Amino acid sequence: MAETGNVPELADASEQGGGVSLLTLGALGVVFGDIGTSPLYAFKAAFGETLFKGSEQIARADEISHVMGTLSLFVWSIIIVICLKYVLLMMRADNDGEGGVLAMFSLLLSKRSGESGIQQTFSGIASKGPLALLAIVGAALLFGDGVITPAISVLAASEGINFAAGGSIPQWVSPATAVVVLAILFTLQKFGTGQIGRLFGPVMLLWFAVIGVLGLGGIIDNPAVLQAVNPMWAVELFWEAPWLAFVLLGAVVLCVTGCEALSLDMGHFGRPAIRIAWFFVVCPALLLNYFGQAAMVMTEGKTPQNPFYSLVPDMLMIPMIVLSIIAAIIASQAIIAGIFSVTRQGIRLLLLPPTSIRHTSKMQEGQIYVPMINRWMFIFSVVLVLAFQTSDRMGAAYGLAVTGVMLTSTIMLSLVARRAWGWSWFVIIPLLSGFFVIDLAFLGSNLLKVPHGGWVPLAIGLFMILVMTTWLRGSRLIYETRSEDSVPLSDFIESAIEGEQPRIPGCGVFFTAEKGVTPNSLMKFNRHMPVLPEQVVAIHVHLSSRPRVPKSQRVVVEEKGDGFWQLNCSLGYMQDLYLPRILKQATNQGLPVKLAQVTYYLRRDLPSRVRGHHMTAWRKEFFFAMLRNAKGPTDQLSLPSDQVMEIGVRLNF
Repeated sequence: MAETGNVPELADASEQGGGVSLLTLGALGVVFGDIGTSPLYAFKAAFGETLFKGSEQIARADEISHVMGTLSLFVWSIIIVICLKYVLLMMRADNDGEGGVLAMFSLLLSKRSGESGIQQTFSGIASKGPLALLAIVGAALLFGDGVITPAISVLAASEGINFAAGGSIPQWVSPATAVVVLAILFTLQKFGTGQIGRLFGPVMLLWFAVIGVLGLGGIIDNPAVLQAVNPMWAVELFWEAPWLAFVLLGAVVLCVTGCEALSLDMGHFGRPAIRIAWFFVVCPALLLNYFGQAAMVMTEGKTPQNPFYSLVPDMLMIPMIVLSIIAAIIASQAIIAGIFSVTRQGIRLLLLPPTSIRHTSKMQEGQIYVPMINRWMFIFSVVLVLAFQTSDRMGAAYGLAVTGVMLTSTIMLSLVARRAWGWSWFVIIPLLSGFFVIDLAFLGSNLLKVPHGGWVPLAIGLFMILVMTTWLRGSRLIYETRSEDSVPLSDFIESAIEGEQPRIPGCGVFFTAEKGVTPNSLMKFNRHMPVLPEQVVAIHVHLSSRPRVPKSQRVVVEEKGDGFWQLNCSLGYMQDLYLPRILKQATNQGLPVKLAQVTYYLRRDLPSRVRGHHMTAWRKEFFFAMLRNAKGPTDQLSLPSDQVMEIGVRLNF
């Protein structure tokens, strides 16, 4: 939810400016940082696997075929997973411009007529059952990925210092450098992804140009490496050494990490800008660099210490290390921006407790900053750097969360193709079964890493699953508790008129969870203080399954008579309820209200120690702890604090 005074007037989608070229440059600086810096550690991790351990020389035909097979796996993973699945298909599976597993899930939620927005959300999630759990798992694993990505990217780049010094620098230098860089990275987040993109975009454009040229240099020395574009090299590798090739997939998946950011960050930069940046800049540079690394390995004929830096001439080593560290800072930006988007989607879908969300752009509504998430991601990233010390060790913890998200997104994509696009299963099954098999292979290979660090993203994911399911369950119980004593608004108005209730000057604004139902706060206020404001405004908010509702459709004003009014507001799950602006818009539709004379009556839920049978004791305490630390209703609605009266209600469930 939004902080007070920190929600700018955002332009509607039709009014959003910015040329595609600027958005493309910004996308380079945010979306592709993670996958763009994977050459720093992906190929290196492959040579650290069992397939090449103990091989000081790579000269025999079978060893060369292993290099070619590994390269072929890299090339075709990028083509199939990134180009086909994510750029062409997943980015089409958007919900009014927003992507990711939660966006696809919201697209699949049932649209039930006659239900309120909150009830529709609860009913939709309940009706989906296993699909809802799948969406929660996918979102939870993204948080695990978001913690590890900054740590491994920055640490891998920092290790270039030790490589340049020939291994003479103490081991603690690289982790210490990484911690400093991470501190700078997470401090920059408050300036917003748009500003960061404009700052980092030119740097990443230089980065992709440099790694492409370095790769081209390696290819010129050994052009035979281009034969790896033939997928038969990968097939032969599995034929000759199936188990070792399967283990190798745990390293190959590193070349596609960051794939989920392409769909998650659509709300920040849009589909055209991301696709242009990928096909014309990022993809060619990555392929050239991986080909160049493989060519260097075969030319030198030995297992490399660091195949990426082996491509760099000695005279350019220091500038390249500096550029790598800067690129690694940028690498983390993609997943950080994605986690901010997922957090916001989770809050609006009632899966996460409300927290401060700051808008950082007046033109792009998807550009946001979440202080609490930023703070905890920084803490966990630093802990991981200090715990694992090297990128090779951390590589064991990396990849499992990514492959889990890839698998859930494939299942979601198949359902979107069927229900939203109307595709036939005869088309969906052959097309997506290939993606499904690849995802399962990657996931199975990464499961082997669980004892060696793969448990880290799993632990983070399990904790986030507990958070989301507990908050969803508790929120539903609160809603059901509120609904027990619901009274139709028309009946309340009729009784107030017949009873000639005394009126006090001013306007009172109350909130109701269901359309046409008397706000619980209004009933409690009237019960203890048998008076009513001269003007009573009941506001009902419908939570749409769309990310954004156009400004012209957000407010409908209904006059109920004798000073009673009802406002029906419709908001998307990516929009904040900035109430003063809603009321100002309502005055243009005939609501006779002066904002300075309004008093906002809000219900504040207070935890009760009464033991109920709806939730276990420990889970209930966990929910109440989240409730106490969640953003208060005054700040959620961006209300002036001197015009708010909160009415406490005990929760007994």
